[in-house]
Amino acid sequence: MRRRIAVGLLGASTILVLAAGLISISTLPAVAQTTTHLALSSGEGAPGASGMIDLMLSGKVLRGVAQAKGLPAQAFGSGRFYGVWFVRTDTGDKAFLGALIAHRSIILSGGGEGNMRFAASHFTTGPDAGSPITFGSAGTNLVVILIENNINGLTPSPVGPVPGTGLALTGTF
Repeated sequence: MRRRIAVGLLGASTILVLAAGLISISTLPAVAQTTTHLALSSGEGAPGASGMIDLMLSGKVLRGVAQAKGLPAQAFGSGRFYGVWFVRTDTGDKAFLGALIAHRSIILSGGGEGNMRFAASHFTTGPDAGSPITFGSAGTNLVVILIENNINGLTPSPVGPVPGTGLALTGTF
């Protein structure tokens, strides 16, 4: 009889601990999360190229994956790379997400495919440089892959004196 009472008390205390844990977890503040899958269209610098990007803004970090196909070759020694940017067209703020990689290198001397994973926490240039990344209203969020001749993460440096020649892929949401 004593054994049954002890087992019953142990079971009841376990249930109370589990219930308290569930209550405390359910009262934690929810983290806002926004996920976007975006097809990218070719620009003047990469006719026929295509791509996609998955963006997830969770808390204060923008994470995701970018992939591109059909990119024109950027010859070794040309100093040209494919840089990925998130731009808020309503505020002019830009966040450098990184460079596309092919065959373990950011130099796409053979052209073709490039991809990357990224995590960015702040705008790197623009009026609100240094502030956390946020999405704007529909139609003001731009993802752009530029053919750049200088990747420093602070300012976009598209190639070419002719407007549009440095634009590889773009998409707006």
